[in-house]
Amino acid sequence: MKISVHLVVYVFGVATALTAVLTVIDSLLTAEPITRGDVATDFVELLVLSVAMVASAVVVDRVRGLEQTTSQMRADLEEAAHAGRAWRQQSEQIFQGLSAAVAAQFDEWELTDAEAEVAALILKGVALKEIAGLRHTSEATIRQQAQAIYRKSGLGNRSELAAYFLEDLFDVAGAQLSTTRLSEPTH
Repeated sequence: MKISVHLVVYVFGVATALTAVLTVIDSLLTAEPITRGDVATDFVELLVLSVAMVASAVVVDRVRGLEQTTSQMRADLEEAAHAGRAWRQQSEQIFQGLSAAVAAQFDEWELTDAEAEVAALILKGVALKEIAGLRHTSEATIRQQAQAIYRKSGLGNRSELAAYFLEDLFDVAGAQLSTTRLSEPTH
Protein backbone atom coordinates (compact mmCIF):
# COMPACT_ATOMS: atom_id res chain seq x y z
CA MET A 1 0.00 0.00 0.00
CA LYS A 2 1.35 3.42 -0.95
CA ILE A 3 1.40 5.89 1.94
CA SER A 4 0.34 9.34 0.76
CA VAL A 5 2.14 12.57 1.63
CA HIS A 6 -1.05 13.85 3.24
CA LEU A 7 -1.06 10.95 5.70
CA VAL A 8 2.57 11.55 6.68
CA VAL A 9 1.94 15.29 7.13
CA TYR A 10 -1.18 14.51 9.18
CA VAL A 11 0.70 12.12 11.50
CA PHE A 12 3.56 14.60 11.91
CA GLY A 13 1.09 17.42 12.63
CA VAL A 14 -0.80 15.35 15.21
CA ALA A 15 2.44 14.45 16.97
CA THR A 16 3.61 18.08 16.96
CA ALA A 17 0.27 19.38 18.25
CA LEU A 18 0.11 16.77 20.99
CA THR A 19 3.69 17.53 22.00
CA ALA A 20 2.91 21.25 22.25
CA VAL A 21 -0.29 20.68 24.24
CA LEU A 22 1.35 18.23 26.63
CA THR A 23 4.39 20.48 27.06
CA VAL A 24 2.17 23.41 28.03
CA ILE A 25 0.15 21.23 30.42
CA ASP A 26 3.37 19.81 31.90
CA SER A 27 4.82 23.29 32.45
CA LEU A 28 1.63 24.46 34.16
CA LEU A 29 1.45 21.43 36.45
CA THR A 30 5.10 21.23 37.46
CA ALA A 31 7.50 23.84 38.73
CA GLU A 32 10.45 22.28 36.93
CA PRO A 33 11.73 23.99 33.82
CA ILE A 34 11.13 22.10 30.56
CA THR A 35 14.24 21.32 28.55
CA ARG A 36 14.60 20.78 24.83
CA GLY A 37 15.42 17.14 25.55
CA ASP A 38 12.10 16.69 27.35
CA VAL A 39 10.25 18.24 24.42
CA ALA A 40 12.17 16.08 21.91
CA THR A 41 11.51 12.93 23.95
CA ASP A 42 7.81 13.76 24.24
CA PHE A 43 7.68 14.51 20.51
CA VAL A 44 9.33 11.21 19.54
CA GLU A 45 7.07 9.25 21.89
CA LEU A 46 3.96 10.89 20.49
CA LEU A 47 5.21 10.52 16.91
CA VAL A 48 5.76 6.78 17.45
CA LEU A 49 2.35 6.51 19.09
CA SER A 50 0.71 8.36 16.18
CA VAL A 51 2.48 6.20 13.60
CA ALA A 52 1.39 3.08 15.49
CA MET A 53 -2.21 4.29 15.53
CA VAL A 54 -2.18 5.04 11.79
CA ALA A 55 -0.49 1.72 11.05
CA SER A 56 -3.14 -0.06 13.12
CA ALA A 57 -5.89 1.70 11.21
CA VAL A 58 -4.27 0.72 7.90
CA VAL A 59 -3.95 -2.91 9.03
CA VAL A 60 -7.59 -3.00 10.17
CA ASP A 61 -8.66 -1.53 6.82
CA ARG A 62 -6.60 -4.13 4.93
CA VAL A 63 -8.05 -6.96 7.04
CA ARG A 64 -11.57 -5.73 6.28
CA GLY A 65 -10.72 -5.67 2.58
CA LEU A 66 -9.31 -9.19 2.77
CA GLU A 67 -12.42 -10.39 4.61
CA GLN A 68 -14.62 -8.95 1.86
CA THR A 69 -12.44 -10.53 -0.83
CA THR A 70 -12.49 -13.87 0.98
CA SER A 71 -16.25 -13.70 1.35
CA GLN A 72 -16.67 -12.96 -2.36
CA MET A 73 -14.28 -15.77 -3.28
CA ARG A 74 -16.25 -18.21 -1.11
CA ALA A 75 -19.48 -17.16 -2.81
CA ASP A 76 -17.88 -17.53 -6.25
CA LEU A 77 -16.48 -20.93 -5.31
CA GLU A 78 -19.88 -22.13 -4.09
CA GLU A 79 -21.50 -20.88 -7.29
CA ALA A 80 -18.88 -22.68 -9.41
CA ALA A 81 -19.30 -25.88 -7.38
CA HIS A 82 -23.07 -25.70 -7.85
CA ALA A 83 -22.64 -25.18 -11.60
CA GLY A 84 -20.21 -28.11 -11.72
CA ARG A 85 -22.65 -30.39 -9.91
CA ALA A 86 -25.44 -29.36 -12.27
CA TRP A 87 -23.23 -30.00 -15.31
CA ARG A 88 -22.19 -33.42 -13.99
CA GLN A 89 -25.82 -34.39 -13.43
CA GLN A 90 -26.81 -33.23 -16.89
CA SER A 91 -23.84 -34.88 -18.60
CA GLU A 92 -24.41 -38.09 -16.65
CA GLN A 93 -27.97 -38.24 -17.97
CA ILE A 94 -26.71 -37.60 -21.50
CA PHE A 95 -24.05 -40.30 -21.23
CA GLN A 96 -26.54 -42.77 -19.78
CA GLY A 97 -28.82 -42.04 -22.72
CA LEU A 98 -25.93 -42.43 -25.14
CA SER A 99 -24.89 -45.72 -23.54
CA ALA A 100 -28.46 -46.97 -23.75
CA ALA A 101 -28.66 -45.97 -27.43
CA VAL A 102 -25.40 -47.79 -28.22
CA ALA A 103 -26.58 -50.89 -26.33
CA ALA A 104 -29.90 -50.78 -28.20
CA GLN A 105 -28.05 -50.64 -31.51
CA PHE A 106 -25.87 -53.58 -30.48
CA ASP A 107 -29.08 -55.49 -29.66
CA GLU A 108 -30.54 -54.55 -33.05
CA TRP A 109 -27.42 -55.92 -34.73
CA GLU A 110 -27.89 -59.07 -32.62
CA LEU A 111 -24.40 -58.97 -31.13
CA THR A 112 -23.61 -61.52 -28.45
CA ASP A 113 -22.64 -60.23 -25.01
CA ALA A 114 -18.97 -60.88 -25.78
CA GLU A 115 -19.24 -59.12 -29.16
CA ALA A 116 -21.01 -56.15 -27.55
CA GLU A 117 -18.23 -55.85 -24.98
CA VAL A 118 -15.57 -56.03 -27.69
CA ALA A 119 -17.48 -53.48 -29.80
CA ALA A 120 -17.66 -51.10 -26.83
CA LEU A 121 -13.91 -51.41 -26.30
CA ILE A 122 -13.29 -50.85 -30.03
CA LEU A 123 -15.42 -47.69 -29.83
CA LYS A 124 -13.26 -46.51 -26.92
CA GLY A 125 -10.21 -46.88 -29.16
CA VAL A 126 -8.66 -49.87 -27.40
CA ALA A 127 -6.33 -51.93 -29.62
CA LEU A 128 -7.31 -55.55 -30.37
CA LYS A 129 -4.23 -56.84 -28.54
CA GLU A 130 -5.20 -54.85 -25.42
CA ILE A 131 -8.79 -56.10 -25.69
CA ALA A 132 -7.47 -59.67 -25.75
CA GLY A 133 -5.50 -58.96 -22.57
CA LEU A 134 -8.48 -57.35 -20.85
CA ARG A 135 -10.78 -60.23 -21.79
CA HIS A 136 -8.16 -62.92 -21.04
CA THR A 137 -8.47 -64.44 -24.48
CA SER A 138 -6.34 -64.70 -27.61
CA GLU A 139 -5.92 -61.90 -30.09
CA ALA A 140 -7.20 -64.25 -32.82
CA THR A 141 -10.49 -64.68 -30.94
CA ILE A 142 -10.84 -60.91 -30.63
CA ARG A 143 -10.15 -60.48 -34.37
CA GLN A 144 -12.87 -63.05 -35.12
CA GLN A 145 -15.31 -61.24 -32.82
CA ALA A 146 -14.43 -57.91 -34.47
CA GLN A 147 -15.11 -59.41 -37.91
CA ALA A 148 -18.46 -60.74 -36.65
CA ILE A 149 -19.30 -57.24 -35.34
CA TYR A 150 -18.45 -55.63 -38.69
CA ARG A 151 -20.41 -58.28 -40.61
CA LYS A 152 -23.53 -58.04 -38.40
CA SER A 153 -23.45 -54.24 -38.44
CA GLY A 154 -22.79 -53.98 -42.17
CA LEU A 155 -19.75 -51.80 -41.45
CA GLY A 156 -16.30 -52.43 -42.86
CA ASN A 157 -13.91 -51.65 -40.03
CA ARG A 158 -13.15 -49.89 -36.74
CA SER A 159 -13.31 -46.43 -38.30
CA GLU A 160 -16.73 -47.04 -39.84
CA LEU A 161 -18.00 -48.42 -36.52
CA ALA A 162 -16.84 -45.29 -34.69
CA ALA A 163 -18.17 -43.02 -37.44
CA TYR A 164 -21.57 -44.73 -37.27
CA PHE A 165 -22.06 -43.50 -33.71
CA LEU A 166 -20.11 -40.24 -33.92
CA GLU A 167 -22.02 -39.02 -36.97
CA ASP A 168 -25.24 -38.86 -34.97
CA LEU A 169 -23.48 -37.07 -32.13
CA PHE A 170 -22.04 -34.48 -34.51
CA ASP A 171 -25.46 -34.02 -36.12
CA VAL A 172 -26.97 -33.28 -32.69
CA ALA A 173 -24.07 -31.04 -31.68
CA GLY A 174 -24.20 -29.24 -35.02
CA ALA A 175 -27.93 -28.64 -34.67
CA GLN A 176 -27.44 -27.24 -31.17
CA LEU A 177 -24.54 -25.08 -32.39
CA SER A 178 -26.64 -23.76 -35.29
CA THR A 179 -29.50 -22.94 -32.92
CA THR A 180 -27.11 -21.14 -30.58
CA ARG A 181 -25.52 -19.16 -33.41
CA LEU A 182 -28.92 -18.15 -34.77
CA SER A 183 -30.00 -16.82 -31.39
CA GLU A 184 -26.81 -14.79 -30.86
CA PRO A 185 -26.68 -11.22 -32.19
CA THR A 186 -24.27 -10.61 -35.05
CA HIS A 187 -21.67 -7.88 -34.75
